[in-house]
Amino acid sequence: MQQLIDTITGGTTPFCLIQKQDSEEILFLSGEYGSCRTIKDIPRRIGSTSGGRSYDTISVVPFCQIRERGYRAHDDGEEILTIRIDRQEDLDARKFLASLADEEIRLSEDISYDTSEDEYGRIIREIVENEIGNGEGANFVVPRNGRGKIEDFSVRKGLAIFKSLIENDYGTYWKFLFYDTHRFFIGSTPERHLSVTGGRVKMNPISGTLRKDRDWSSRKAFKADLLKFLQDEKEIDELFMVVDEELKMMARMCDRGGAIIGPLVKEMSRLIHSEYLLSGESDKDIFELFSISMFAATVVGSPVENACKIIQKYSTASRRYYGSALMLVGREEDGRDFLDSPITIRTAEIDRDGRLQFSVGATLVKDSVPAKEVAEAKAKGAALLSTILPDSVAPARPPELTRLYNDDEIIETMVQRNQNLSNFWFFRQETREIRTRTKKIRITIIHNEDDFVYMLAHMFRCMDICVSVVRFDEYDMDRDDSDLTLLGPGPGNPNEDEVEKIAINLGIAGELVKRRKPSLFICLGHQILCRSLGIEVRRKERPLQGTQLRINLFGHHELVGFYNTFAPQTPGYMSGVEFATIVESNELVAIRGQFFVGYQFHPESLLTKNGFFILQETVSRLLS
Repeated sequence: MQQLIDTITGGTTPFCLIQKQDSEEILFLSGEYGSCRTIKDIPRRIGSTSGGRSYDTISVVPFCQIRERGYRAHDDGEEILTIRIDRQEDLDARKFLASLADEEIRLSEDISYDTSEDEYGRIIREIVENEIGNGEGANFVVPRNGRGKIEDFSVRKGLAIFKSLIENDYGTYWKFLFYDTHRFFIGSTPERHLSVTGGRVKMNPISGTLRKDRDWSSRKAFKADLLKFLQDEKEIDELFMVVDEELKMMARMCDRGGAIIGPLVKEMSRLIHSEYLLSGESDKDIFELFSISMFAATVVGSPVENACKIIQKYSTASRRYYGSALMLVGREEDGRDFLDSPITIRTAEIDRDGRLQFSVGATLVKDSVPAKEVAEAKAKGAALLSTILPDSVAPARPPELTRLYNDDEIIETMVQRNQNLSNFWFFRQETREIRTRTKKIRITIIHNEDDFVYMLAHMFRCMDICVSVVRFDEYDMDRDDSDLTLLGPGPGNPNEDEVEKIAINLGIAGELVKRRKPSLFICLGHQILCRSLGIEVRRKERPLQGTQLRINLFGHHELVGFYNTFAPQTPGYMSGVEFATIVESNELVAIRGQFFVGYQFHPESLLTKNGFFILQETVSRLLS
């Protein structure tokens, strides 16, 4: 053990230390350091191993890598940092930590942020009012960036920080130290981003935060606060939205289907979170899967593509390596690829001179209160700094959830959360054909910058329908020979005719109606359809981003999920057209004629209980 420590403290050996899920072992990896600018350039090995799992590379991926998906990001030239592994070893955590010397960690430059708390609160207010309030998305994560400097920094001090992190934090997915001889990344991240083992794909969206910032003198007091958290509509909606966003990714990745497990509660030293586990099966390559997954909605926003635009708009600096992911890549004994990837949050980047930088952020939704979101970001910053400067903040709180082990009221509250959610996504999906004609049905889905279309595509494929997805600016109606066309959801103000996307969509909708082509219109598509029919579309006083409502859908009562800031107004009589309306607000939530159907809600969403059957009946009706 001492020989290993002497080797790595010399400062010339790239290495990585990983403790996964509070394991009794620490994985030690070392090898040759390199860097690259694209995912495909990360070195790979193929073939069976000599015995057991073999780790090939460990990489830190910058946030600007999302440009490979065609999305916007500030890019200061950050590269993928990779250690090509030639040594791996499982270390006894207790013995390893005991062999590390204690080091005094002091700052030579105090922690400062690029925005004050007042400025950060103003940014939050502007995003809620001007972006979510103008239909640009359901939620966004814009971070505060902190900086400082550690006095007389060294590899030994980096190891001391890692030791403090393991001894004082718990409940996280990975605790890690990555050192490439130029800089350290030291973190305790709560969230699995993506793992792939034997074709089994998993993601762990986490959202909703209960701060452990008070003394619960009794079990009763803690239970009351936990129940309040678990029943908080804002926290519940926040989690549902990120689950929907990561289901979009899972729908693209898992061609063999999957299911949702949860909700679950994750407790850490200073915070308690709620989460779901998304699990599916895929035959895709692990690098392709990782590229599709860039990056988690919990640290970006939804829809991810437009969230990247908003982040770039409100952040003046690059995110560097915040809110992206690490990639541990290897092979099983039979040669099958392995991937384990945690999110890079609650992570500090420290260079050899001790210059420290980190980022923290809160998830902003329609009901966000700036002061509360600022406090949440501050708590996350304190949790991170406590691992670096253990004497600078209050000590970590002991576990509280053990007090409520097997508490039936808590269990019931958790289970009830799923009662009104989509039946489709909670069970392994099976193909169910629509018997309307002898040949296979073909659907073209028009992508309007929202990957909800991939959840729709997955549902249609489970109906044994052939699906093609094309972006709105690449769609050619004259070449569309499908049986049915779907104008999809997306961000934007449907009344802004001068915006290219809206103008193109209006043209498409008008032609579909004119040509009497069987067509389905969802969310933004529904608003565009209504405008093309001469129906007024208004901005709502309060957005319905991530909201479930019970509606009367052409005579059937349905629980459905909305993600809209604008809504068509129910008109007077129109020949040959049926309306479904929210009477109190006069909003047109669905419309149908002989050759078209429009839904303001999302049948594919986790929030629409019978979405699969609504779509199935819609297709049958349009093609009958």
